[in-house]
Amino acid sequence: MAKTGLLVVTNPSRVAKVLPDVQKHLLNKLYIQYLPQCLSRLLTPTAASLSSPSPVVYSKNVIGMYSQSLNQNIDVAILLACLKNPMQSVIHTKKPIDVVFFDRVLSGDEMNAFLKKCLSNVTVGCTVVSLDIGETEAQQPETTDDDKMYDNVVLGGTFDRLHTGHKILLSEAVLRCRRKMTVGVTDASMLKSKYLSELIEPCEDRMSHVLEFLQDVDPNIEYDVVPISDPFGPTKDDPTFELIVVSEETLKGGLKINEVRAQKSLNPLAVHSVNLLVTSNKQEQEEEDKVSSGNLRLRVLGTRLNKPEARPNLPFSPYIIGLTGGIASGKSSVGRRLEEMGAGLVDCDSLAHTLYRRGEPLHDKLVEYFGRTILDAEGEVDRKVLGSLVFGDKEKLTALNNMVWPALWERTKLEISKIHASGKNIIVVEAAVLRQAGWEQHCHEIWVSIIPSDEAVRRLKERNNLSEEAAWARVSAQSNNAEQVKGATTVLSTLWSYDFTQRQVTRAWRHLHAYLEKESLAKGNKL
Repeated sequence: MAKTGLLVVTNPSRVAKVLPDVQKHLLNKLYIQYLPQCLSRLLTPTAASLSSPSPVVYSKNVIGMYSQSLNQNIDVAILLACLKNPMQSVIHTKKPIDVVFFDRVLSGDEMNAFLKKCLSNVTVGCTVVSLDIGETEAQQPETTDDDKMYDNVVLGGTFDRLHTGHKILLSEAVLRCRRKMTVGVTDASMLKSKYLSELIEPCEDRMSHVLEFLQDVDPNIEYDVVPISDPFGPTKDDPTFELIVVSEETLKGGLKINEVRAQKSLNPLAVHSVNLLVTSNKQEQEEEDKVSSGNLRLRVLGTRLNKPEARPNLPFSPYIIGLTGGIASGKSSVGRRLEEMGAGLVDCDSLAHTLYRRGEPLHDKLVEYFGRTILDAEGEVDRKVLGSLVFGDKEKLTALNNMVWPALWERTKLEISKIHASGKNIIVVEAAVLRQAGWEQHCHEIWVSIIPSDEAVRRLKERNNLSEEAAWARVSAQSNNAEQVKGATTVLSTLWSYDFTQRQVTRAWRHLHAYLEKESLAKGNKL
């Protein structure tokens, strides 16, 4: 199958009909070139083409084509340069074209002429497919009262996991821009309020994806893609901006920008609002009804986000999964579900409690260091008293960890051996301190369970009967979610319903087995 294709469309309403056939030939990227004046428009451009309307009139056609591609498993980019420049006869794409599709039957001469004259970047042996889908009613560009174009256009957003809604927003700006377009991309400081913000792509990656898309759809514009750390970005200071493009949910923010500019005696910006793209293809009931990055982040929960770090020192069997997460993050429920599905489970938090008992070597070490005040009437370590001694005292906490962690890992290894001997080849080591203790090196891969800090506080208050202040103190003392998920193979979240959590874990278990089967075949290992 081809990697990258180009679909030449003379009737935008045909896109939905041809895409299923296109996907039979294509793996990844599809460019769409809309030619409202048919193929001869590119093959023999004439001065008459200069009478073409403002490219803004094609706005609804472009939105319609993106909407038709919404539920297709393919990366679509609609090319705009030829729509904006009637005399441009060559289609430029960043990726080389492997196959060209036409939405109607053409002669061999017409198709060959197109390949030779109209494409700047094709692979050797590029093929041509003419799709006969019958006649469909022509879809003409719609007239608009606002067909004005601007020299300097600006817009902003998170642009996480660049999706169809983003592409429409960016395309609306491109269609209205003559010379320069500035795009502000929110950096980490502005993302804290977004759910699953820990899974948002790094700002540099999001900026790169935006720029690559823009340079593909219209390479004739000058682009300035910049990080922003406040809601206004460069719009509050730049006198050259003329138009701001916003989504309907950020329209109020766009209008607020003009208030800020007025205070600085800057010209007001024309504001163009783009409707949200509604989806009927929700994969989870927890998803929003609109096309959004949040939905895409929900969909990656329980999938394999990163390849496990190589652990040549570890035998392939038993295969060890390190399961960690912050306090009250629900990792124990995840561990129990994995155990129900067939994994062995070592609960390090529970196992640690046994090390404090009288008769255990750790018991005597703790008494020797902290004194007998940590013991209750029966001579057992009172963990609450011990906790109050080390909380807020970094030196004492470090001393406690240096005693507990090595002893706990030795006991964990014994449990792993017992479980493996019983026939379990996949073993989950559930440990809140897994990263802090450096136990990643003993695990083939890391899974992390996360919830927002305010939800962790709510759960702690309810579960442990803690005050608001005490709960926040515990949550603040641990690594944040962003640190937890770094390098994790799989991320899960128990923020939503119990059933959704179970579906995530089931998905993760299925993906794990597919990965292990592939690795077993590649390396000749067996679980």
